[in-house]
Amino acid sequence: MAIVDDDPFIRAALRRLVLSIGYDVLLFDRAEALLSYSAADDLFCVLADLQMPGVNGIELIQTLSRRHPSLPVIAMTAYPNEAIRQRALGAGASTYLTKPIDAAVLETCLSMFGSRHGS
Repeated sequence: MAIVDDDPFIRAALRRLVLSIGYDVLLFDRAEALLSYSAADDLFCVLADLQMPGVNGIELIQTLSRRHPSLPVIAMTAYPNEAIRQRALGAGASTYLTKPIDAAVLETCLSMFGSRHGS
C-alpha cells in the first residue's frame, strides 16, 4: 500500500501504524511522487492526505480514479468538514478518515481492500 502525506512526522507515524498491523507500505511526500511511481498498478490501497501543496488530495483521488479505477483510496484530513468529505467521496475515495487515524478503524479499512504483506 502507499501513504501520501507532505508531513514527514505523520508519514513516519502512519508507516509504523501500518507496519504494526501487518501491511507493507511505501511512502510518498507528495501526490506528484505517487503519480509518477511506475508500479502503481501493484498497490492494493492508497492512504492520501487531502491538504497537500501542489496536487492536492482531491486531485490525486480524481487522477487515480481515472488511471487505476479499481485502486481503493482512503482520504484523510486533520481538518474535517462535511463539504470536503463529500468532495473526497465524490472524487472517488473509498472512505474518509480524520487525523489522528484510529488504528482499529484503519485496520478494518485495510482488511476490506487487500491482503497483509502486499504493497
